[in-house]
Amino acid sequence: MGDDGSNDPGVEEDQRKYNVGVISEWHQMGTDYRVFLTQLRPGDMIEFKRDGYCHWAVYIGEHAFAENTEADDLIPVLPCIVHRANPADNPENMNGMFSASKSMRKGLYGIGDVVVEPLRDVWRESGARINNGVDTTISPFPAQKIVERALCVVYGEDRQSYTPYNVLTNNCEHFVSWCRSGWSVSSQVARRMEQLIKLGMVAGAAVLPRPISIMGGLCLAGLQMMYEVRRSASSQSQNGFDFARDQLDDLSMPAVSFVPSDGQQGVEDQIMTSGGR
Repeated sequence: MGDDGSNDPGVEEDQRKYNVGVISEWHQMGTDYRVFLTQLRPGDMIEFKRDGYCHWAVYIGEHAFAENTEADDLIPVLPCIVHRANPADNPENMNGMFSASKSMRKGLYGIGDVVVEPLRDVWRESGARINNGVDTTISPFPAQKIVERALCVVYGEDRQSYTPYNVLTNNCEHFVSWCRSGWSVSSQVARRMEQLIKLGMVAGAAVLPRPISIMGGLCLAGLQMMYEVRRSASSQSQNGFDFARDQLDDLSMPAVSFVPSDGQQGVEDQIMTSGGR
């Protein structure tokens, strides 16, 4: 699975990295839950395929999940993730209807809070896959450090705990990328921005104001006219130079005499430098 030092006995446990650069196939919880768990390693970035966007989380392994339990209840240990909940995330792709995920219950947890949840609650009906593709450009931290960074934010021990959710600058993908490598990167924001720029360029060309279009046409015509004038002037200069050169050649031509075919001296025609006869 692309482990980096995970099976090397010479690497300390707290320095081991797992699934470096791995991007797995998509899995569905109803059929692939156990298979997916065998592939997951602590520190993996999980991508959830929602309706029209993707949600991201950090897998932290099995974690004691004590929420909604009484004092005497046994505390379940479940495969859990840490993620930055956002106002629009919906694991069931139900266009904003109720969900068991904290991502949908903002009254209790606040918009943009980083929370621990069972993997099942966030996965639901979505596709899910390991996506550590960012490792190809930014080296990841060891798995243990990734998990520690995520939980520090959950427990309010890092400034990330107090930064509000922002879809462009501080979304769920920014958070998991920060946990894994220290860099807040969001590929889907970059892709969206690129698409918007391209659409803006096309729309701008389509609705370009008429006066600007005319001015652009006049500028092009003016450039063409200047080129023609310059070419004509150059041609005229060349013609004038050729004419002057021909005149100088005529003035400097030596006298020429004719000898009749019968061998007698004929009338000598001379072209004198003073003008000739």
